[in-house]
Amino acid sequence: MKLPQRIQLKIESRAWLAEMATAHHYMHRPVHPRASPFGWAVLFDGAQYQPDGNPSGFIIFATAHFTRLRGEFGYPGLPTKWQVLCLSRLWLHDNLPHNSETCVIAKALRQVQHRWLEVHPPRFLDQPYQIVKIITYADTRFHQGTIYKAANFRQAGHTQTQPRHKNTRDPGQHAELIRFIYDLKPPGART
Repeated sequence: MKLPQRIQLKIESRAWLAEMATAHHYMHRPVHPRASPFGWAVLFDGAQYQPDGNPSGFIIFATAHFTRLRGEFGYPGLPTKWQVLCLSRLWLHDNLPHNSETCVIAKALRQVQHRWLEVHPPRFLDQPYQIVKIITYADTRFHQGTIYKAANFRQAGHTQTQPRHKNTRDPGQHAELIRFIYDLKPPGART
């Protein structure tokens, strides 16, 4: 079984992605529309839905909700906020084979630069606009980020959820998050 050929990504609407995130992702809420979310449905053996009627999966990216991160972006000499995206939601059906998450992430990372420019064309061509970093988080109550490590993200510290997330996760609980970052190769760079 060659997993990469069995998994494909299909561009989906923001509405479909929001509906799926609300129904299936552990946070049970969509990515805020002001974050310009975009993403793909996961097709497994050509099927967007599994026999039980649930989707094969989805992956959603969005802009970061903060403007800088020490040592990474937003400070002089570092990339700008507009060169960073967040891998905001990833969910795959339990029917998909082991390691499918890594395959989905790899396929999405190969397409994210191009897709972002389709979704959000640059307005000021004299300003940097190429995506150079993808940030994501592992909520330690649910996982330790094993799939991000397997997808070549580097661990970049810890943080705590903030009070504004009170309705996102269990009410009143603060969760420890592990931050992971993937450094994209510049467009045109050889791999």
